[in-house]
Formats: sequence, structure tokens, C-alpha cells
Amino acid sequence: MIAKFNEAQLSRPQRESLRKVCEVLQLENENELVVTVVEFPIKLMVKLDDSEMLLGWSYEDASYAGLTKPEIQDPLPYTPLPESEKDTVDLPGPVENAEPDPALDLAPVLERTDALANAFVKLAKPLNNDQRQEIWIRFNAILFKELLG
Repeated sequence: MIAKFNEAQLSRPQRESLRKVCEVLQLENENELVVTVVEFPIKLMVKLDDSEMLLGWSYEDASYAGLTKPEIQDPLPYTPLPESEKDTVDLPGPVENAEPDPALDLAPVLERTDALANAFVKLAKPLNNDQRQEIWIRFNAILFKELLG
């Protein structure tokens, strides 16, 4: 069997099941089987002598088997939310008369933001466009890393 993926990424039951299935298939084929990924690790394609076979992982049986249907059942099928719960799942509640938190005064933050932007412009003015672009890219990379990290 030639696996066109890293078998170590499979769980032990998946590896053992794949080997057992391929041993049986190899008895019926002259050429060495070639296994490729369709949807890792749930669907694998096995190239036989004159055809191909789609293998699907069954969570219930903890084994690979040939698929007779074009698609295998998703272990966790998508269930849509009822209309009453759509677009309101993460909302905290009514926001009609919401007042801003008095502890969050943006004035000092806005002053610092303006000062930072002015300092950044003064640093970048003497540089050429390529250097400005490099600084801008680095600035934004650090900014997003700090905000999202």
C-alpha cells in the first residue's frame, strides 16, 4: 500500500482498519494499492488495478469500509436554529435604553491615538514610499498581533 499522506496523522484504530481493508483489497489486485485523501480522515480513495474505491470511516464501527453511497453520514449533522433564536443567540438582551459605561471615557484614548498617529507620520515623512510601506506593514502587524493576541 502506498499512502499519499502521512499515516501518522491517523488515529491508531484508523491506521489498523485501513491496513486490514487494504490487505483484503490487495489480495484481489495485482498492482500495489495507492491511497489518497478525499476528506481527511473520513474519506479516502483507493486506486485499484482498473478502478477506484472510496473508503469511509464509520464512527459507530470504528473502521473503514467501502462506501456504496456517494456521501457518508456526518457524525455531527448541522441542525439549524429555530427562527425565534436566529440572530439573537449572542445578544445580551434589550439595548434600547442602554447607557454607556461611565468608567469608559474615550477622551484620553483619543488624545493618545492622535499623538501616536502624528508621531508615526513625522517618523515616516523623510522616507521614500517603499520604506513607508514597510513601516506601515510592520506597524499594522504589531498592532493586530497585540489586539488579537
